Amino acid sequence: MTKRKVQSKVFTVDPAWYVRESLRGSFPPSIPKDRRYVASLYTVYFDESGTDDASEAAVVAGFVSNVTQWEAFSVKWQEALHGAGLDYFHMVDFAQKQEQFVGWNEEERRNLLNKLLPIIHEHTFWSIGIIVFKAAFDELVSEPVKQICGDSYGVATLACWRHLGQIMKKVDGWMDCRMEAGAMGRSALELLHAEDSKFPTWRNEHRVLGLSFNNKRDFSPLQAADILAYELHKEVPRQFGNVNRKPRYPLKKLSQKKHEWHYITNKHLMELNEDVTRQASERKEI
Repeated sequence: MTKRKVQSKVFTVDPAWYVRESLRGSFPPSIPKDRRYVASLYTVYFDESGTDDASEAAVVAGFVSNVTQWEAFSVKWQEALHGAGLDYFHMVDFAQKQEQFVGWNEEERRNLLNKLLPIIHEHTFWSIGIIVFKAAFDELVSEPVKQICGDSYGVATLACWRHLGQIMKKVDGWMDCRMEAGAMGRSALELLHAEDSKFPTWRNEHRVLGLSFNNKRDFSPLQAADILAYELHKEVPRQFGNVNRKPRYPLKKLSQKKHEWHYITNKHLMELNEDVTRQASERKEI
């Protein structure tokens, strides 16, 4: 008997459409279509800056958008980079004129920024940025909370989630959070999310539906977050020190889009410390 070969076909499905239709299918037929409300799903890409020992402040920053917009963003971003002869963008290398940017003049550098920044503006909804001063972190955060959050990077990330969570609650939104894979506080954040996301109260307050760590070279949106985190870190001496200069060009352009950029005051840092302590206590009681 001759065996017949079965030919399989590969179908590609738009992720945003799939999620939307899957959620709609979860409603029973008895509920009218106009009452089948589907929560908003957002993807947030974060990067960090100032996590080295020499820095006085740690920054975590990122952009909020959805799957459809991020896909369009990635296509245009790669086209802009390839047009400039680049495979990826790293803000530190760009700012210090090293690696692939050796020999670039100011006109070439400005032209590249003028191609990349409008892509961010077009395909993101708003940005988030949190600054944590390390001296305040060392003084006001208890040792148990430091063990849970890891370091100032972990606290800044948690503060980003908390702040965005309040915004998401107003629109019944949820976040898929993508962080940079090389972050030193990765393991602490993964454990924190794995443990605390089991509790409905924590989930409702922070709205973090998923957490993953990705390679910046492979994920273009992380390269955009890299620009914002770097620029907010560069803004710290101007805002809180005695550096007298105008805002840097990239940050000035990024500020034209809706943004939530804050530094954690001592009061808010102590409140966060109390909340994390309380949540840790609740986990032990259950």
